[in-house]
Amino acid sequence: MENDYENELFKEMADYVKDRAGTSAPSEETLVLQSLHFIHFMGQTRSGIFNKKEISALKSSIHPLSYDLMTFKGACTSYAFILSRLLNELHITTRIAQMRVNGLYGGHILVEAKMAKGWAVLDGNYDLCFRKRDGGLASFADVQGHWNSYHNQVPANYNEAYRYEGVRYTNWNKIPIVMPLLKDVFYLFLGHNRTESLSLRTMLLNKYRILFRIIIGLFLFEALAAIYIYWRKYGKPVTANSHGSFQIKNAPINGFKSKIDQA
Repeated sequence: MENDYENELFKEMADYVKDRAGTSAPSEETLVLQSLHFIHFMGQTRSGIFNKKEISALKSSIHPLSYDLMTFKGACTSYAFILSRLLNELHITTRIAQMRVNGLYGGHILVEAKMAKGWAVLDGNYDLCFRKRDGGLASFADVQGHWNSYHNQVPANYNEAYRYEGVRYTNWNKIPIVMPLLKDVFYLFLGHNRTESLSLRTMLLNKYRILFRIIIGLFLFEALAAIYIYWRKYGKPVTANSHGSFQIKNAPINGFKSKIDQA
């Protein structure tokens, strides 16, 4: 039920963005920019209401995205997650970019949207995107490589520490042993470049869906384990007796014998 509620929220938001585009067939860039402006506006109005209040019932590192949507208490993280989910609802591929700030990754969180001409970096916290000389939207790599040129496009209230000095899309050290091993597996099948640009976080935005799949997975695991234990305890090969019939030995019900007439 909660999953349906959250899905419906983002569906309505996507419909609103398309309506705001002012045309029946808005371009990809129009949808991206309308989404960016919309999320920034929502964040500015709601963070002003909730920034000094703590909702203890939802105070958790695994709170649903609907909590971010309501409060924007996660600052740039909330902006990025909500914008990414909204763009996904509009069938636009995204990845979460963890900016390196003063040598540390994750100092600022952004979104990159995959456009027809390449990736476009979006900063919902500042309602910011960058334009290249040809008028197209710039990627993180574009801005990183020419920060001095793009710097004049930032707003007056911009944090000067966010200088696009580096980026990662997945923290492969977050869970020791498991994440590095998973990274090696991705290297094997996807190669170095695709693995380094892979954003696992975008796959984890819908926490209700993840929780549902975990529960189903645990249920299936327990069911298979029970079947295996039962088979190990009672399952015996079907053997022929002296009368030429087949029977299952050691059936779980005392005295029960199953005979199968030979064809």
